[in-house]
Amino acid sequence: MISIPLTNQVNFYSKQLSGDFLRLYNASVENLARGILKTSVTFNSEINEEAQSRINSTLEGVFCGCPELFYVNQSPAISFSGNECTVEFTNKYENENVMSLWNKLDAEINRIVAIIRAIPKPFDQIHRLNQYLCARVKPRTESAQRFGDAYGALILKEARCEGYAKAAKLILNRLGIESIIACGNARNGNSVVAHTWNIIAYNNNYYHFDFTWNACNYRYGIPGQEYMFLDDELAGKEHFKKYNYPHCSDATKTFWARNNGFVKYHSDLCRIKVVPFKNNYLAIASLETPPTDEDLERNIHSWMRDELAGYNYATSLSYSYNERLNLLLFYFINNGSLSNVGV
Repeated sequence: MISIPLTNQVNFYSKQLSGDFLRLYNASVENLARGILKTSVTFNSEINEEAQSRINSTLEGVFCGCPELFYVNQSPAISFSGNECTVEFTNKYENENVMSLWNKLDAEINRIVAIIRAIPKPFDQIHRLNQYLCARVKPRTESAQRFGDAYGALILKEARCEGYAKAAKLILNRLGIESIIACGNARNGNSVVAHTWNIIAYNNNYYHFDFTWNACNYRYGIPGQEYMFLDDELAGKEHFKKYNYPHCSDATKTFWARNNGFVKYHSDLCRIKVVPFKNNYLAIASLETPPTDEDLERNIHSWMRDELAGYNYATSLSYSYNERLNLLLFYFINNGSLSNVGV
């Protein structure tokens, strides 16, 4: 028998629903929390093409609103008979004891939360969560279902974007920090692909967080810092949201904004704060104009030595360039491999 407790069945997604669609959402969530994979709801109105589209978004809300339902495959079969809608979900862990898996996941969430909760400020708690996800969860791009849930992220230690976002939300729920699993699309090279990230409430504002992309940028023991506390303008350069999520208007909490990282001329680099991460250091410059090819090929290391006084911080220097956000990241390394030097 399955009995999975739900932290917030009422959430951003459920609040967008009413009538037949809210009844379908509630029935599906309540059944799945008890291990019942088939849900039927008789609609009070005709199930036309528009209603079918709204049913699909309703079911997306089930997965994004209630990440506790980790065991459910996200591609249910939907059928209609007159005004009755039937949704048949499948169990991606059908050869496992789901409650045993949930108990293991629940214990790991509690363990992580206990560590993070010892940190007094929510701002620092969110940074600690980012550090954990970057260091402990390996980014994957494969379509296997186990990479798209919190069990895959926190127990199997491998996840794609949905897994990171769901794991983050479950941890944030228990910390008492409001968050939303945001879905839409994102730029991947020259392509636009489906993507999932988080929107988190902090100090009466909302911010975009992409823990997946931060984990992909984990270098030299330094967690990725680019994709935290972004406003809509910054996030919108690469992330294209599917729903009308809360407005994110504050851009003052990014790593570079907090550490005097706005740069017009390369001589301005001397004012940037270089931040320690154990034995290594990071500085980020938000550039007014993109660097030239000559800058990237020849000048950056001299800037790091001369303007940022890199010889005071490290034995080795490295950098990367985030083209879409127009950020230069400077790494001052005292340990670790330099195999990922470059742009």
